Amino acid sequence: MYAPNMRTCFCGALAAVWILAGCHTASRQATTPTPEAEQVISKQLKDHYMALSMVPPQSAAQQKLILQMAQEATNGKELLLVMRAAIGVFPAPSGGKQSAMEHEVCSRVTARMLSVATLDQLADYAMEYPIDSGDARRFLERMFDLGNQSADAQSWSRIRAAAFHLKVNDLERQAQARGDQLAPQ
Repeated sequence: MYAPNMRTCFCGALAAVWILAGCHTASRQATTPTPEAEQVISKQLKDHYMALSMVPPQSAAQQKLILQMAQEATNGKELLLVMRAAIGVFPAPSGGKQSAMEHEVCSRVTARMLSVATLDQLADYAMEYPIDSGDARRFLERMFDLGNQSADAQSWSRIRAAAFHLKVNDLERQAQARGDQLAPQ
C-alpha cells in the first residue's frame, strides 16, 4: 500500500508524536503537585514519627530518624510532618548556625517541597521553617508558578507574605501587584 520508505517515515513521525505527547504530560504533571486532599502519610513515615518518642531527646538516633524521614517523604503533607517532628530534635544553634545534620534536613526538605508541595503548603513552610537565603528566590518563584494557576487574590496575599518573610522585596512587590489586580473592586 505504501512505499517502504514512506512507511518508515510515517512510523517515525507517529513515534515522534507519542514521545512529544508523553513529554508534555510528564512536564505538566511535574509542575502540578498532587492536591493536598489526595496526599497521604505513609505507614512507614508514621512508624518513624512514633519511634522518635522512644529514643532519647536530641540524641544522634533521633536526629538520624528525622533525616531518614526527610529522605523518605514523598509529598508536601509528609514533608511538613518531618519539619514538625524536627522541632526540638536538634540542639539550639550555636552562633546562629544550624548543625550540619539540621542543615541537611532543612535543605533536603526545602528541595523536595519545590517539586511536590501545593501553594498553601509552600506558604506554610515559608512562614514556619528556615529557608536558606540562597534558596529563597527559587522557592518564591515556585510559589509564583503555582500562583499563576490561580485567580485568587488571597493566594497572592500569602505569596506576598512569604516574600516579605524571606526578604525578597522585588517579588513581594510583584505579588502585591498581582493580588491587587485580582482583588474584587
